[in-house]
Amino acid sequence: MASLYLAALLFVFITQRNFMYFPPVTAASPDVFKARGEQIVIIEVEGVGPINAIFAAPPKQGAPVILFIHGNGSAAHEYTEYFDAFKSWGAGFLAIEYPGYAANIGAPSEQAILKTAQAHYDYLRANDIAPSQIVLFGHSLGAAVAVDLAKNNKAAGLVLGSPFLSMQAMGQKQMPWFPTSMLMKDKYRSDLKIVHADANLLVLHGDEDELIPHAQGKALFDLYEGEKKFVLIKGGRHQLWGTEMAKHIHLFVRAQSPSL
Repeated sequence: MASLYLAALLFVFITQRNFMYFPPVTAASPDVFKARGEQIVIIEVEGVGPINAIFAAPPKQGAPVILFIHGNGSAAHEYTEYFDAFKSWGAGFLAIEYPGYAANIGAPSEQAILKTAQAHYDYLRANDIAPSQIVLFGHSLGAAVAVDLAKNNKAAGLVLGSPFLSMQAMGQKQMPWFPTSMLMKDKYRSDLKIVHADANLLVLHGDEDELIPHAQGKALFDLYEGEKKFVLIKGGRHQLWGTEMAKHIHLFVRAQSPSL
């Protein structure tokens, strides 16, 4: 039995990223975004290479720009409903894509994804988007990436949808019989980073989230000592987007953006 357990530990250690990242490999045509008034921009990420991202410039000077960061099993081009909402609010957006996702170069890992996210933030700053205009918005795994950005950069606001405390906490939930804290390569320690963020915080979580318990989202929220709001969406599943979520995010973005 011990040898079987050790073999299982070895298997999980070697293959763990296959259980963490589920990259869609197909990219949408640039013509699709052109028709929507959006564009594909190429962002060079050190150690990774060129990454394609989706960008819509703010409609007027000083308007907010939402830096959107998706979860581990989707691609940025699948979030057109979100993008339509952002634009209807008078906001621009930059949707981060991950290495190895949607025909992009590289392979996903915590280091590669966090470097990619930082390069996207830097792209906004290089294009004269001030920190006071930037709202970081991450969902699920993307929430952990957004927390990392908020730890290392200034932003007007930080929106977290269905966040977890850490990948270790999630691993312990999914595989309680394994010492996940020792095995995890990609840890995403939002619980340690959130205390160093410097932005107004909005956390949204569904009370019927089938993947990440809303108690983790609330625990992460409780760790933050700055201005914050927690919204528990009744009947909300892991994919939260809907009228109620959009309403709360819209109000939050307006509150951070005097130009709206």
